Amino acid sequence: MARWLEFKALAPNLVALEERARGFDAEYLDERTQQDLHLDFPDGQLMLRRYDHPPGELITYRRGAFEGLALADVEVAEVGDVREVAAMLRGRFGLRVEVEKTRRVFQWRATRIHLDQVFRLGMYVEVVSAIDARDEAATAIELREALVRLGLEASPPEPRSYADLILATHPGG
Repeated sequence: MARWLEFKALAPNLVALEERARGFDAEYLDERTQQDLHLDFPDGQLMLRRYDHPPGELITYRRGAFEGLALADVEVAEVGDVREVAAMLRGRFGLRVEVEKTRRVFQWRATRIHLDQVFRLGMYVEVVSAIDARDEAATAIELREALVRLGLEASPPEPRSYADLILATHPGG
């Protein structure tokens, strides 16, 4: 199981955030289109992620909080045939909502910067720092340093998931 701290906020300008990320030597990793199927799962969150090309990912997570940041316990499994697994999971749990986004990913130390264009929602930034061998406090320091470098330290956090945001703004998904 992986653990990470996360900060998410509305992004006024993804181009400016990308320039800032490159300015402090965050490494550009890739751009990907993602389709996330959020399922009606009784124990935390269950999501099936499809990319432009296989494999996909089956992701379970539970969210908590640590010093004003989201704390997530996450498990990820690779999925070869996303369509087959999607049909099976939809039949078992039912679809809660589908989230589509284009994500540009940068890496700085143990922190990933996600610049997201989310269909039906707009532009968001997620800054996610892996806890790994460190404790939450050390991880939070790195994440907050990334926020300062990105100019986001005063931005109000968005605690809701993209799924929850879509359901709040587009009832019925």
